[in-house]
Amino acid sequence: MRSLARYAATNALTRTMLSELLSRSDFDHILRSETLDGAWLALRKTTYGEWTQGDPPSDSAGVEKVLREVTASRFKRAIRSLRGAPRDVATILLSRWDIDNLEFALRIWHGRDNTLQKYLTYPTFADDVHVYDIVESETLEEIALILSHTPYFEPVRASLRAYREKKAIYVVEMALERDYYARLLSAVRDLGGTDASQAQKVIGAEIDMINLSWLARMVDYYGIKAAEFHEYVIPGPSEVSRRLADPGLSDQDIEDIRGDLQGGRSAKEGEGFSQLEGVALMEGLVREMAVDAAHRSLAGYPFSIGCVFAFYLLKRLEFMNLQTVFVAKSIGPAAGDVGSRLYGLR
Repeated sequence: MRSLARYAATNALTRTMLSELLSRSDFDHILRSETLDGAWLALRKTTYGEWTQGDPPSDSAGVEKVLREVTASRFKRAIRSLRGAPRDVATILLSRWDIDNLEFALRIWHGRDNTLQKYLTYPTFADDVHVYDIVESETLEEIALILSHTPYFEPVRASLRAYREKKAIYVVEMALERDYYARLLSAVRDLGGTDASQAQKVIGAEIDMINLSWLARMVDYYGIKAAEFHEYVIPGPSEVSRRLADPGLSDQDIEDIRGDLQGGRSAKEGEGFSQLEGVALMEGLVREMAVDAAHRSLAGYPFSIGCVFAFYLLKRLEFMNLQTVFVAKSIGPAAGDVGSRLYGLR
């Protein structure tokens, strides 16, 4: 009875809001538009209509700002009736959008390109992050002090030495990611019972997605070798993330993980792929598995926090899919087949 009373209102609201998620036909309609402006006008004809009445943003960064604000606001609305420990957990989930915004601010600061400040979101959603102060800061130490009243102080402080050595902002971003998921998993475990088991499956799938995305980024942009990736991997409860966290991770191990994700088929089926293409294939497979995990959670015992986590994950994936579409529209025909890079559509 306690779980029924705790989740009844949130469950009803969340399941109603699931109907607002964009369908495959919505995305097909947006993709048929040849320009960024055309895609924006097509988005206006969907459930995003009330949020997109202004002039189309001039570029994909402007679109991302709107999408970040819309998706976060919708999730915040979905969790407004939660109380107690479930509310605390859901607030951590909401702070995922704050971390997106904070990492964007850190990239602006690191690149010393203050022309992008207009794309920051403030006020933020769960934690009071003074993003404009961050981009105006002189040092990372100063940024850590600005964040001293937030959960982000400790991971930024702990990454100071690595940042000074590598002169790379990704070490700070990865510290924030690892800290976020550690706090989230700890809060989920404290819920116990069905809540913990359902939530861990969904978050485990998201951690796999993030780890594979970071692996691709590090291989492609930073030249990080597989054996070094354990220094950055986010510890997660799934087999995929546990294997990626192995200090002895090799290129062959990555191929073996891909083969297992493909249903035990031989990695030879992926011959001809570069390592980056192989990781991208795994990321796509894991994203589809994450969607399946979310839908299984929705089909399970209804009066648990599982519905909140499922809606969170599906909304995050919608955010990522829309980012992919609008970045492609800003690039033009050279972006290639965008539809093949979208996941979880129903």
